[in-house]
Amino acid sequence: MIGGSGSRGRYFFPRIICHLVIGSSLFIAFPAQADVKFQQVHAFPKPQIKEKPLVSPKEPVLLRADQVDYDHENNTVTAIGHVEIAQGDTIVLADVATYDIDEDKVTASGHLSMLNPSGDVYFADEMELKDDMKSGVIEQLKGRLSDNSILVAAKAHKLDEQHTELFKAAYTPCKCEDEEGQPKNPTWSIKAGYVMVDQQDQEIRYNDATFDALGLPIAYTPYFSNPTPGAPNESGLLMPTFMQSTNIGAVYKQPIYYAIAPDRDLTLTPIYTSLNGPVLASEYRQKFDSGLLDLMGSAADAPATNAAGTPIAGHELRGNIDGRGDFKLSDNYDWGFNIRRASDDTYLHLYNFSDEPFLISKIYAEGFRFAGDNDRTYASVQGLSFQGLTGLDNPKAIPVILPLTEAAWQSDPGIYHSRVTLDGNLMALYRQSGDESRRLSGTAGWKLPYITEDGEVIQFSATLRSDIYDVSNVTLVDGRTFGGVVGREIPQASLLWRYPFINRFGTSSLLLEPIIEADVAVGGGNPGKIPNEDSLVPEFNDTNLFSPNRFAGLDRVETGAGMSYGLHGQAQLYSDKYIDWLLGQHYRFYNDANFPFASDLNSHFSDYVGKIGATYQPFTLAYRFRFDKETLSATRSEVDAGFNEYPFSFNASYLSLRNDPVLASKETITGSAGLNLDKEWSWNVTGSRDLMLGQTDTFTTGLAFKNECVNLTTMVGKDYTFLQDIKPALTFWFTISLKNLE
Repeated sequence: MIGGSGSRGRYFFPRIICHLVIGSSLFIAFPAQADVKFQQVHAFPKPQIKEKPLVSPKEPVLLRADQVDYDHENNTVTAIGHVEIAQGDTIVLADVATYDIDEDKVTASGHLSMLNPSGDVYFADEMELKDDMKSGVIEQLKGRLSDNSILVAAKAHKLDEQHTELFKAAYTPCKCEDEEGQPKNPTWSIKAGYVMVDQQDQEIRYNDATFDALGLPIAYTPYFSNPTPGAPNESGLLMPTFMQSTNIGAVYKQPIYYAIAPDRDLTLTPIYTSLNGPVLASEYRQKFDSGLLDLMGSAADAPATNAAGTPIAGHELRGNIDGRGDFKLSDNYDWGFNIRRASDDTYLHLYNFSDEPFLISKIYAEGFRFAGDNDRTYASVQGLSFQGLTGLDNPKAIPVILPLTEAAWQSDPGIYHSRVTLDGNLMALYRQSGDESRRLSGTAGWKLPYITEDGEVIQFSATLRSDIYDVSNVTLVDGRTFGGVVGREIPQASLLWRYPFINRFGTSSLLLEPIIEADVAVGGGNPGKIPNEDSLVPEFNDTNLFSPNRFAGLDRVETGAGMSYGLHGQAQLYSDKYIDWLLGQHYRFYNDANFPFASDLNSHFSDYVGKIGATYQPFTLAYRFRFDKETLSATRSEVDAGFNEYPFSFNASYLSLRNDPVLASKETITGSAGLNLDKEWSWNVTGSRDLMLGQTDTFTTGLAFKNECVNLTTMVGKDYTFLQDIKPALTFWFTISLKNLE
């Protein structure tokens, strides 16, 4: 929830400005607190208090001890040995305690600890409490707050239940003991001459404070504050980010957080760049009973450039917007939107917001189980727009789709466990320049599964699909332009047969499964009057080997008769070692070049496709391939390999395309590796390289430090992108977050 302390996973700097001054000239020692030492504070034992109230004009005092003496003359009670005192919501444990009934004062010493109503536990040498133990003086205080943070002070004044003053105090959320239980300096701490723990405002305030790292002072501030455990969001400064890039120069990002209300907040992030002007980024979030709203954006006053990215005189406004909303109308219906736009092709990449090649904006609504109790129904309607960011896109040719409507219904099992299916699709596509189309498509289907007594799995399916298109500006093969209505009907039937054979060898097993799928489709095929908008990159691989129609969209269909056959296998070796594979081929009875099964588009036989996956912890390997049917040379190879065994991890991906009938030749490799130098320090490196061009695309390496109270990351990377005003750039960035201060 936005209003809670964990809503952003971080706490906050002071409410207004923390006046933090960092610099070697201001590094000030803290002699007044030189004697303040952290010690690991142990958990507060749960007391068992006998409900025997003493006589008191205020709240009753419940007392338990090994020995209790009552002084009638002075009206005092002295308790000795395992003393437990409770009054109101305050509990005190001690070796010796004296309670003055007339003055309502408790004096305690010896293994002294006190549990406050807030859940904080204080340990001390001596304490004197009065007013129902809501106020008093505590000597040599050591406190563990409810989130395990530690407070220590030479002296404390408990003013009331909500306020406690600390003198010569120090605070840290870090561990103060090593693994052997020996005292150590915390990773970071705050020391101050005066500290106020304000439970009413849920804030800890420091005057005349220094920040220490590993016991050494590194920064000074006259005033500072941080929230108490469980406090709601507070307005203030968040942790900054420092960067250095050869494209935009030195970069400093300083987020400023505004807690508007428990259900909404705003973060403004001024960004200083030494070469490309100032930037202001913002994010507004709001939580509703029915959903959430998240609006992000940025604007930059940047030096002007021409279309080629060459600097020219003047400045220009550049920016982006990224807004998202998700809302529920009821248990079965919801709607939402995601608006993503940028002022130009290079803005997001130049300022390190994103390196995506295109942006998709959409608005949608969807429903589930809208046909009575049938839980196999779904419908959606959405509008889509696109923005290309590669520098090669023609904005006038990029389409807008409104609406794109889909609906699916599946019956309950009927005769012989068969099912009836109905699918519908409505699409309207517009563009400023080029062809346009409006499509209405409907498919009725029937599936009949069957398993024989000896384990053969057979499934018969039949579909009838009807498409109607209203198109304009479609360029035909002869160069003419067509506009009007065109339709087609495609009846299709398929039969899938699988016969799994399984054998066990002790703790291992072997599965061999021959698979055959036959299909036939007739009808209108793919007339030239129907533009192809959603099936531009047909791909034949192991995932669609046994599919009756392998086109990704609806604008293109497979017709004719064909058969796919292959062998699937799996070898299971113990519980964490296995090999899974598939090898297959497709045969078509008619020469139809609409779907490229091989480099020879008129061939009856396809290339061989398949996959091999292996897991042998800590190793993993996945290989997908497409082999030329004649030469058995690899036309497509995809390899993903990984190793993960502390302290080392490694992942690599390799892609090779050669003589592919659709895609251009390509050969790339990407990889990452990490090494845990110890339990807190780690090193990592990532990179990608175009092997065909012989050039590196990206390379990044860095060190990270992480423990229970600090996250620190330093990275340096090289991006070899060259596009308009983006030049190959070397970037360094540094981020740090401190527990309870971020």
